Amino acid sequence: MKLNKSAYALISLLLIGGCAMSEKNSDEKSEQEESVQQETPALKDEFTKGYLTSAKEVEKGFYEFKSKTGGYTMLLPVEAVISKDFGNELDEDFYEAILYGAEIDQASIDTQIIYEDKPITKNIKENLELLSSSSGYDGSYSESKEGSKTIYYGKETVESEEYTTYQYISYIKENGSDQAISFLYGGSCKTTDESCNAKADEQERTAKKIIHSITFNRK
Repeated sequence: MKLNKSAYALISLLLIGGCAMSEKNSDEKSEQEESVQQETPALKDEFTKGYLTSAKEVEKGFYEFKSKTGGYTMLLPVEAVISKDFGNELDEDFYEAILYGAEIDQASIDTQIIYEDKPITKNIKENLELLSSSSGYDGSYSESKEGSKTIYYGKETVESEEYTTYQYISYIKENGSDQAISFLYGGSCKTTDESCNAKADEQERTAKKIIHSITFNRK
């Protein structure tokens, strides 16, 4: 079947119009996705946003956090809001403490992370004792090597009349340097909230994901 010039022109216009509409829809979708991203607690808080390497999630539900010391990066939940005053401390490039809070799956999350680049970090026993003392943890730690770091890990469940708190404690030591991180993750659920308590395993997965995402940057 032969097509005249008018038919060819009409088909061309339809194709061009279709491409333009497709690009427009794509742009609108990108704008909508960016708008959704801007609604996360971490991005809405300017102080927290200052620690992120990008406004885009590097994994679903996580941004990449970069220490102000330049000493390490890790994953940070999109719900996290870093405290600007309480629990926040920076001493040049060898010490940093941050504390963030979040509401995830009806659980109240508080996470403290302390970074040190000092010779004292090599005293593993003393540092584990200090971590246990500061967190109230009375258990033992497992030890595992992962790439250039060694991870010491412990966990416990603390019960009270109103709340059940799931604690995940870790000391992450960079092998061959003085860099180390003390990590304490606490997730609290109301004792009567069965749906929240049923997700304790998910809380541990999140804590472990953050711990294992920690990457030290040698200086």
